[in-house]
Amino acid sequence: MNAALQEALSRGASLLRTGNAADAQALADELVQRYPELPPVRLFAADAASLMGDRPAAIACLDTVPASAAEYPTAVLKKARLYFAGGQRAEALRLAHEAADLVGEEPGVMHMLAGILRDCQQADSARKWLEKALELVPGAPDILYDLAMTEYHLNRPEEAEVHLASLLEQLPFHAPALHLRSALRTQSHERNHVDDLRGRLAEGPADPRFVAAANYALAKELEDLERYEESIAALDAGAGAYRSTLNYDSDAELSGHEGIRSVFSAETLKELAPGYVEERPVFVVGMPRSGTTLVERMLSSHSQMVSIGEFTEFPRMYGIALHEQFSRDTSRSPSDASLAIDFAELGKRYSTAARELAGTSPGFVDKLPYNFLYCGYILAALPNARIIHLRRNPLDTCYAVYKTLFFGAYGFSYDLDELADYIVSYHRHMAHWHAVLPGRILDVSYESLAHDPEAEVRKIVDWCGIPWEASVLDFHRQDAPSMTASAMQVRRPVYTDSIGSWRRAEARFATVKTRFEDAGIL
Repeated sequence: MNAALQEALSRGASLLRTGNAADAQALADELVQRYPELPPVRLFAADAASLMGDRPAAIACLDTVPASAAEYPTAVLKKARLYFAGGQRAEALRLAHEAADLVGEEPGVMHMLAGILRDCQQADSARKWLEKALELVPGAPDILYDLAMTEYHLNRPEEAEVHLASLLEQLPFHAPALHLRSALRTQSHERNHVDDLRGRLAEGPADPRFVAAANYALAKELEDLERYEESIAALDAGAGAYRSTLNYDSDAELSGHEGIRSVFSAETLKELAPGYVEERPVFVVGMPRSGTTLVERMLSSHSQMVSIGEFTEFPRMYGIALHEQFSRDTSRSPSDASLAIDFAELGKRYSTAARELAGTSPGFVDKLPYNFLYCGYILAALPNARIIHLRRNPLDTCYAVYKTLFFGAYGFSYDLDELADYIVSYHRHMAHWHAVLPGRILDVSYESLAHDPEAEVRKIVDWCGIPWEASVLDFHRQDAPSMTASAMQVRRPVYTDSIGSWRRAEARFATVKTRFEDAGIL
């Protein structure tokens, strides 16, 4: 590779890092014209097309990389990532397995392969590849962190702690590592990182992402030690820092909720064409940290059910269908266009994608909390679906969400006023679905589930139309990884410790309590 081309590709990599899609695409077009046969050029062109949102063009670029090229395994894995992003999990996994036979001794390719396997819910395989990569580049920070995170999801906290310690020796202000380290176990007075975290905050950078992660970690450890006033102070500092990094518009978000409620009435549902009736998926919905993972783990302990995790395909496919419909008929408003969607086709596309994860299991559980927004659309597309809605005391929900750093998700959760507004809107939304779809959604009280799990799970199992199996009460013995913020909690039997937990910050939550009382949800 000549120096001019190397310089151009370096410039292209910088454009990709900064998200400058148009200039990256222009440079890619120029380089493909000049060097059409060179695999590194094709890889860069694929990345530029992907940044532009043109997956077919990106895949076409990667298809031109010959199997004899040294870059071929990377091309295969980039294709796998693109197929995964498009909802084609089975093809993504097939390509990942193809690449596994071609990896050789390239730790970067191993790391990339592990990421795809993890996303395809193959956490054990991902861990093995990360360990191989680490043997080749001992101490590599990115590999150490991803390995620790995978071990966290696999319930291997001791190994994760060792890898995080190695990482933090090199990079003492690695924000995600500090956050994960505190999540691995309940801290004790004899063994905690409170002083360590305070020291790192005092000496560390002013970068708001570091300040946020370190303060969330500190708040968690202080809560474990029952130092609640200090904990909420750290939470406020962490949440404020993280909120400053987000471009989140609360008014726009809540207007979107209202838009759904205004267009989807009981009469609307009667007028829609029949949906796809060949599948009977179970959707578990609600606010985050309301017990959705607990119900998912219980159901997936049943012999006739598997979990497909927090599967984002229904909202994504609904968005695509809406865009297609609106493009065909621009005389309609987007809200009106949503009612003209081919719901049977939407249900079929969703079911095809879900089956790539569920395999031949008779039933499967989709546990994406914010599917609560789409209950009407889900039942229009999948009339035989079962929706289970987790209800939790709104103050406990608010506290549990506020103390969780979701890293890129749930933009409403980092400001207490915005979070309270969102929770009020969520309650209105679920009241709307119950009015529009009477008898179609099973409400499950988190508090009732915690106090009398067998009675509540029997209702859930009956709602799903499957026979009772006592194994659902042994959910905490599952070996399957949990890929959610509740990964450690679901390894325990049902517990009641978190009921009333908002009182740990009662003074801070006084105005929120009044807000909920005024809204009639408390």
